[in-house]
Amino acid sequence: DVSSGISHGSVLEPVLFTLYENDLPGEVTSTVKLFADDMKMYRGIGTGIGHDSLQTDLDRLVTWSVKWMLPLNVAKCSTLHLGSTNPCEPYTVQGSHLQETRVECDLGVRIDDQLKFREQAAAAASRANRILGLIRHSFCHLDRTTLPILYKTIVRPLLEYGNQVWGPFNMSDKKLLERVQRRATKLVPEIRHLPYHERLRLLELPSLQYRRRRGDMITMYNIMQGHVGLDKECLFSEPRTTRTRGHPFKVAKLQSTSRVRANHFSSRIVNYWNALPAEVVCAPSVDTFKKRLDEHWTDFFYEAPV
Repeated sequence: DVSSGISHGSVLEPVLFTLYENDLPGEVTSTVKLFADDMKMYRGIGTGIGHDSLQTDLDRLVTWSVKWMLPLNVAKCSTLHLGSTNPCEPYTVQGSHLQETRVECDLGVRIDDQLKFREQAAAAASRANRILGLIRHSFCHLDRTTLPILYKTIVRPLLEYGNQVWGPFNMSDKKLLERVQRRATKLVPEIRHLPYHERLRLLELPSLQYRRRRGDMITMYNIMQGHVGLDKECLFSEPRTTRTRGHPFKVAKLQSTSRVRANHFSSRIVNYWNALPAEVVCAPSVDTFKKRLDEHWTDFFYEAPV
């Protein structure tokens, strides 16, 4: 017998739970992001007022959880301080101090307090290498047909998941990820003695560096065409120049005062995007854009970090 709620695993469970917690963001003044039973709450902290406001919102969250009988697991709650000027004030929930963390995993991406994503790159490379090891031990023979299928299906997605957010900008991290693909191409015996770019050409595999840059352009195209739920005015500004050369979707490159900011998606893509010809940017569909982009960037197809 179920005395309250519904049985676990019911098709109605996620819908009803979402309705049950739907009023939570309205209880606080900070920004709240919900995914299933996980929640992120954040706000800018510049003065003591910001800290007090966030602590007040935590207290309101506790009140809400008691009211609706959804107790918080304080042991799983933590604080991640971002920014060089952050005072790193402590916060409490139900009288207990929240533990401070350097790295927090959010939807499969490890976000560190420096926003350099070094841990994410290491974790992605480690997991992909383990899968490569399983492939090597599971197949007696790998050729130029079977390896690309296996690699693109179960290995490369691990290296590219969330690239628009955490795409590596440290050269050591770029080489670390590219090394996984180098190792994969050597699993074909008849071509393992060839240089890396030759192995890529024979297997028809672009370098991971090219794939990341290409993925950025595809995301940018979808944003500018309104295919994703992002407001382009919040991410980009129109260029101040009145020059008419190039394409009509150019964006301004804002000045960055730090290396991390310069490598943020909205900054790092500007030069590449603005340099594309109009026939690429004005493609009528995503598939056409991909095809024209590959044709335009054919010289960079096998380019790897050195």
